[in-house]
Amino acid sequence: MSAHESQFPWEFLIVCGPAGIHRTLAAGIHAAGGRSHHTPDTTSAMAYIARRKLDGIFIDVKLEGALNLVGTIRRGNSNRFATVIACASEEHDVSKLLNAGVNFVVHKPLDPAEVASVLKGAFPMMVLERQRYQRHQVTFPVIVKTQEKEQRAITANISRGGMAIRGAEPLAPGSAIQFVLELPRVEVRGRGEVAWAKPEGLMGIRFYLMGEEVKKILWPWIERRREGAS
Repeated sequence: MSAHESQFPWEFLIVCGPAGIHRTLAAGIHAAGGRSHHTPDTTSAMAYIARRKLDGIFIDVKLEGALNLVGTIRRGNSNRFATVIACASEEHDVSKLLNAGVNFVVHKPLDPAEVASVLKGAFPMMVLERQRYQRHQVTFPVIVKTQEKEQRAITANISRGGMAIRGAEPLAPGSAIQFVLELPRVEVRGRGEVAWAKPEGLMGIRFYLMGEEVKKILWPWIERRREGAS
C-alpha cells in the first residue's frame, strides 16, 4: 500500500497497551506510507477519535471496553466509516468481532507479514472513504425542500457523502429533505437529511437514497474536480 493516491499520509490510531504490539503495528503502518498515533486505553482513544479524522484504527481487543469502542466509532460522525482492525488471539471469536463492526483481524503474536497483508486489503476501502469524505470548496445554488417549506441556499462545500450549505433557515438535525443542486448546465436531484445545523444558517446535509442521476452526473463531476479539471 502506498500514499500516492492522496496528498497526505494515511492516518492511523493504535489502541493498545503492550509496547511490542505498538512497535510492530507502527512499523507496518510506516512501511505502508502511513503515520501512526497511539493511545494506551479505550477512554483516551475515544477522546482522540472525537477530534481527529482517521483512515484506520487498530484496537487490541484485550483492552477493557474494546468492543464498546468499536460501537462508538460506528455510531459516530467523521470516523464511522474508518477501517477498524482488531488485534486478537487465535482463539478469539472472529465472527463476534466482525458483527461488532470490525473490518479486519490480525492475530497475536503479531506477524509483520500478516499486518502488511491486512493493510494491503484495507487500502481500497480507505481510498473510497477519503474520496467520500473529501470536501470541495464550491459555490452553487441549491434548493432545499421539506414537507413544510422550500428554500434556496448556496453550497459551501460538497463531497461524495454530503454537502454544507449556507443562507438557508436552519432545520433540525435529522430532518428529511429533498434537494436540487444546480451545477453548471445541469440539475442534480436527490434526498438527504440534516446532519447538523448552526444558528447563522450553515447546515450539513448527508446524502442518501441516491439514484442513477446522481451516480452519472454528480460523482463524475466530483472526480473531475478532484483531478483539477474545470
